[in-house]
Amino acid sequence: MKFLALAQLGRSSVGLYMGGVAILILLFILGGLPLFFDASWRLPSSEIDIENPTFIAAYGTTRLFVGELLSFFFACVGFVVYLRFAHKRPLRAIFTAAPHFRWKRFFGFGLLVTVLLLGVAVLEPLINGQAHAFKWNYNAAEFWPLVLAAFLLLPFQIALEELVFRVYALQGLYQRTKSVWVSMVLSSIMFALLHLENPEVAALGYSVLLYYWMSGLFLALITVQDDGTELAMAFHLVNNLFGVLVITTDWQVFKTSSLFIDQRGPSGVAGTLLGGLVLFSVLYWLLAKKFNWKSLKTLR
Repeated sequence: MKFLALAQLGRSSVGLYMGGVAILILLFILGGLPLFFDASWRLPSSEIDIENPTFIAAYGTTRLFVGELLSFFFACVGFVVYLRFAHKRPLRAIFTAAPHFRWKRFFGFGLLVTVLLLGVAVLEPLINGQAHAFKWNYNAAEFWPLVLAAFLLLPFQIALEELVFRVYALQGLYQRTKSVWVSMVLSSIMFALLHLENPEVAALGYSVLLYYWMSGLFLALITVQDDGTELAMAFHLVNNLFGVLVITTDWQVFKTSSLFIDQRGPSGVAGTLLGGLVLFSVLYWLLAKKFNWKSLKTLR
């Protein structure tokens, strides 16, 4: 059975979908309570504001990172349980149409994305003459706990986003529209809107939502073409790990003790969009050649 049709294996009424959204909201609220109570206990006289540099410095970047991701952990586990027992989806079929989760695809593509991101991170500032803007930020006491937290919790964050947008929304929309492209475009718009409150939007403007939409469309496309979420999860995880552990800025969503700090301020959105278009196009071309995917013209 094709990936887009996997929802047929279980129950998929509108009421169940509405229940799924309600469960996600509830789990996110519950998952945020540990951060709220811990911050209230540690900093009783401070206002809890995860965007405030003073609060972040006092609370600790890694502690805040863990607190923020606990919501994703609880929501991811709870959402899988909901899909399994409320929607009656087989566990394997939640993630892929293949007979099993294709770990070789996941790790192989993850390695390729890692190499490409490292290459871009080295070459782009050198070509633009801006290597001096990157500050070495390594602190063993802060970095290694961050590595542990990132590898333990980020998989739940990216898995939840892929399950919501590349499984729940994409398959649900396809069941009702019977159009691959309409389903991919609409689910990608939803993915972009998820990032509406990200500090990147405040720094770069609402036009950066086009980049998130383009990212969502790329992830939806490779999921549909490959009949599974393995490639999308690999890209999403490596991209987020890179932004948390290797290079970060003071205006992105996660403020962490990464290896490097990019001290350049927000630049124009045009460069971000062009860079994303080139990266996604190259990756799609490589994957299409490797796995002999059908032409985009055949997607209906």
